[in-house]
Amino acid sequence: MLACRPFVGHSPAHTRSRAELRTQSIDRRVRLASRISAAAAPGAAATTAPAEAALSTLRLAATSPGAVRPSEVLQALVVVEKAKLKADDWLATLTAPGTCWRLVYTVPGKDITAATKKQKGGAGGFFPLAACQKFDASGFENGVFLGPLGHLTFKGGFQMDGKLLHFDVATMYLGLGPWRLAVPLKKEVPLSDMDSKTFKKLPFFVYAYVGSDIVVARGRSGGVALWTRAGPQWLASSGAMQVYK
Repeated sequence: MLACRPFVGHSPAHTRSRAELRTQSIDRRVRLASRISAAAAPGAAATTAPAEAALSTLRLAATSPGAVRPSEVLQALVVVEKAKLKADDWLATLTAPGTCWRLVYTVPGKDITAATKKQKGGAGGFFPLAACQKFDASGFENGVFLGPLGHLTFKGGFQMDGKLLHFDVATMYLGLGPWRLAVPLKKEVPLSDMDSKTFKKLPFFVYAYVGSDIVVARGRSGGVALWTRAGPQWLASSGAMQVYK
């Protein structure tokens, strides 16, 4: 007769162990699904994993433009816009004392629309000039700078509601060496005093993300841009420090 040997694989202890493993696996999947659902919910404080990865790409593009292709920047912008991130203190971040925002990359509206629809189009590009903007109690000012040679900026009031920021241009400034000439373009009127028809015609930005280091926004023309917080060295070399005091 053959000796009967116990089948260890089906012992009660082993069965309990497998059951515990299945329970733990189910619990992990439930917790993961809950986290994903919370991140995707409207108004969720946390960003989704794709949005975090896209923001990391944009930060790298802002600090080391040569390390990221324009097409990769474009795809990252598409992801950030689609994420519909919550606007947490974005106005305070934009207008933080001493903060200036350097333009890094731009893409026309038609090209980012094509990318959003996964169609062929242009990839945009890194902005070749030193361009910088700032927001403070005196208003909004934006322009291009040529180091010590000169600059051209435009200034006016602004008003932000949620993710939408309207701005006006009332004065143009021409800089040549140490001289700076103000050229009034129209009478400046506070945005809060404008009639609705005039207000709706103003240029604007729709922000997709505002962080302490980078900003992503779409303009009235449909184009999207990436800015980075300008450091002291860049402000000094570009000539912006002499204007944005």
